[in-house]
Amino acid sequence: MSADPTPTTLATWVYLLHTGGVSAADERVAACCADLDAAEAEDAGNAAGEALVARVSELLGGTGPGDVGALAATLYGDHAAADMGAGSREDRIHRIRKYQFSRGLPWLARVYERREDGDVRPGWLLVERVTDQVSAMDPNPWDDVDEDRVLPVGDFQVLWELDGCSSVHVA
Repeated sequence: MSADPTPTTLATWVYLLHTGGVSAADERVAACCADLDAAEAEDAGNAAGEALVARVSELLGGTGPGDVGALAATLYGDHAAADMGAGSREDRIHRIRKYQFSRGLPWLARVYERREDGDVRPGWLLVERVTDQVSAMDPNPWDDVDEDRVLPVGDFQVLWELDGCSSVHVA
């Protein structure tokens, strides 16, 4: 059974927000992101990425929606939001597309999926773009495993609905 990918997925999200101009309030997280920016050698980049994942793990109380929402609130204050999944399917898609065009930042959705160990359980997906399909980013772009994914919107909606449409984004 592999380790829980949640801290790495969240650290990737935090770094992508950083590169998108949204700075974390936690000084150690901000420093790790700056170290990643400054890293020129692979070893330095790996060390900075590992430090960011470690700090996110320290701040993360658990992997549930409340825990991830609390982490986002710690890092982004009143800009952290968890309302992407409210309303009907049409409402959700409208809200997602509005966010995509107004902010252009990735967001997190918790979906049910089959894992490597065969269990079906929820996990956080790093959503990059929604058109007629959902493009999910690689939760760990620093490793050698390409995990970018594309799902039809309907399939994504079903997997997301199974978890109650839990989400976290920066408004």
